[in-house]
Amino acid sequence: MGGRPRRPVRPLIVQAMEAECAPVRDALSIGGPGQQLHPAFPARLWERGDVAIAVNGVDPRFGVDSIGGQPAVTTTLHAIESARPDLVISAGTAGGFAAKGAEIGSVYLADRCVFHDRRIAIAGFDRYGVGDYPMAELHETVGKLGFDRGTVSTGNALDAPAVDLATMAATAVVAKDMEAASVAWVCERMEVPFAALKVVTDLIDGPEPTAQQFTRNLKAATEMLATSVAALVGLAISEL
Repeated sequence: MGGRPRRPVRPLIVQAMEAECAPVRDALSIGGPGQQLHPAFPARLWERGDVAIAVNGVDPRFGVDSIGGQPAVTTTLHAIESARPDLVISAGTAGGFAAKGAEIGSVYLADRCVFHDRRIAIAGFDRYGVGDYPMAELHETVGKLGFDRGTVSTGNALDAPAVDLATMAATAVVAKDMEAASVAWVCERMEVPFAALKVVTDLIDGPEPTAQQFTRNLKAATEMLATSVAALVGLAISEL
């Protein structure tokens, strides 16, 4: 006989900024205000039967999106506990390298995820600082979608000083963000498969300041992100 039917895979998409999250919710036809995940944190969760989306939310003290590693950790933990996903996708914008072929709007699906600003030059702690977290096996999906692959590296700064660039060069980084490795750390602890999808808003090795590039290109990049996430969700569900 055909055997037992496969249980549907339910992904959780974790995002930092509302400007990134709103287009993804639209692309996946998920509406409404969502629910606050924990009374002490601004993160919100949207759910439908086959997919969930979480965003870090607006910091109540500073009035801006809660970007960076600390909010990514709390959002991911609370969202996993609430949504019980089979796959977590860190989806957002990132910096890329023109020297490695990146353009504004380039889409990367990580095959490796590390930190670039946790430099701990003590035996054992050095490897802990880099992280190098497990990635979900999505080989068939990658082939069908044609996304670029490579190392996504995370740090808690928008810029990239020389010391960070040296670390990124040592791990062959193709895209730099501020959340993915923090999400991956929680996923490893919670034993949930992890993937990272990033769309380039700025070129780290370009002549223009990162903040100016990011602001100008954010809308176009998030539109590409929404399309790419919707495609990834559809195919990843069939592969896992």
